[in-house]
Amino acid sequence: MLKINNNKLKEGMRIVLPEEWHDKVLAFSKKENCPYEFILENIEKDKGTKETYYICKPEKKTGAKLAKIAFTECTIRYLFSQEVPDLNIGLSFKEYLPLEDSQILITNSRNPSEVIPGIFKVEPELILKGIICLNFKIYYMNGNGFTAVRHFYDGSKKSNWKLLLHEDTSYMTDYEKMFRDTIIHKSYVVKSCDKLARYLEKEGAIEHARMLREKGRVHDDSKISCEDELHALSRIINDQSTMYDATKQLSPIQKDAIKLHWKHNPHHPEFFKTPEDMERINIMEMCCDWYARSMQKGTDFMKYVETAQNERFKFPDWMYAEIIHYCEVLNSKI
Repeated sequence: MLKINNNKLKEGMRIVLPEEWHDKVLAFSKKENCPYEFILENIEKDKGTKETYYICKPEKKTGAKLAKIAFTECTIRYLFSQEVPDLNIGLSFKEYLPLEDSQILITNSRNPSEVIPGIFKVEPELILKGIICLNFKIYYMNGNGFTAVRHFYDGSKKSNWKLLLHEDTSYMTDYEKMFRDTIIHKSYVVKSCDKLARYLEKEGAIEHARMLREKGRVHDDSKISCEDELHALSRIINDQSTMYDATKQLSPIQKDAIKLHWKHNPHHPEFFKTPEDMERINIMEMCCDWYARSMQKGTDFMKYVETAQNERFKFPDWMYAEIIHYCEVLNSKI
């Protein structure tokens, strides 16, 4: 991560574009070339958005048609910041910044239950008189859209951020841990669904392969989009043994918390009055879900499947044979 250098930014300062930012400006402007070196020409503040823009001109006459470029305060501070060891204690955007493309959790300082998982990305946009401006934005991981980082500086949305995938979760609330676990689990499920989908394609089941990949993409989205479900599951985030150990029984508290999740997700047999009502695509996703947890926890996958059948689900023989087939495919080295 970066510690922000709060030295005064002055007109006449030299600004050098990083290679990736240079490529983004080129693609956005659709120009044939763009300089790397700029001089800070003047500083302007937008009264409406309260965003400060740092307008820069090319340091040298290069023949490039791109006359000027702008940076928001966040982006220009990023260029002059110092890299320091990652911490996960909850940091202000005014003091520290994550590295570009980091996955982060943004928590409202006044309301710790208001958490947004997002990706920290720099993007070009047009401002003022058609000047291209580089601005850091948060792209939401639990829905469509994005917001400029400026939104989280002050006022009712003043927030701190933590690294989503950092190993140190000791400073995370249970609510934040739930986000973290869900995003990590979803990444494993996407891989599982893709593995089974590749097998289905070889067998000619093209439409089922397409549907399964889509199921993987939206798997467990309700955990982070449904506020009630997120709150309920946060209560049991610190004991997930039943998710990878089929011999463990759900406690009454766990069962009560997870019922809402079952209600929203047909890849769980508990969604139905009887497991026999599950459609084939839901059975496939269920197997991928199990395999994903097994990969996460490093457990014996086929032993889990066998124990789950004997101790918990008791699927009819014809259905269990289909489940075993999918699970063996997932457990193979294809």
